[in-house]
Amino acid sequence: MRYVALDFETGNASPLSACALGVAVFEDRSLIREQVSLIKPPACVGKFHWGNVRVNHIKERMVADAPAFDMVWNTVAQEAEGSVLVCHNAMFDTAVLCACLSHYQLPAPECRYICTVKVARRVWPALKNHKLDTVSAALGIELNHHEACSDARAAGWILQAALQETGSTDADALAAKIGMRLGRISSMGTTPCSIAKDIRIENTV
Repeated sequence: MRYVALDFETGNASPLSACALGVAVFEDRSLIREQVSLIKPPACVGKFHWGNVRVNHIKERMVADAPAFDMVWNTVAQEAEGSVLVCHNAMFDTAVLCACLSHYQLPAPECRYICTVKVARRVWPALKNHKLDTVSAALGIELNHHEACSDARAAGWILQAALQETGSTDADALAAKIGMRLGRISSMGTTPCSIAKDIRIENTV
């Protein structure tokens, strides 16, 4: 199964303000490719917000000559098709992805997605919280937080750790064990990644 971990950074509250995309592709439990791209958001989203800049350190002048989202997505689209996307807080990243695809009138990939926040809450419930930096530190995953490629890579490794922890062969087996339904993105719309509240996880390995 191919997993394409994604992380978007945005310039302001608009999901169209994607200013960086990190990608980490995993196959057979191994990281096989990664990339990071700055993105110039469309003018309609307005100015970058200082709060976003404080978090991700990406300023408007840094993306002035960067490609637009459609050009960046063209380098990822083929791998995303038919894969399982992996995001830490997938509600955010998939909203950014779908908003940008719609704005640039690009076809949505036919794929599923999994949220590693929801996975971590089930597999490691004793952690003080399930933020990316907390989970990464607990699992010994190197992280430069809010750098898009590092965040994407960490999400991918969190999923791999969850597969190993639960003795799951793939995301479908993991989902079955933790009572999860993978989200879906398609030309027909999106279905959220959801998890039942009444499922208890037992250590199977």
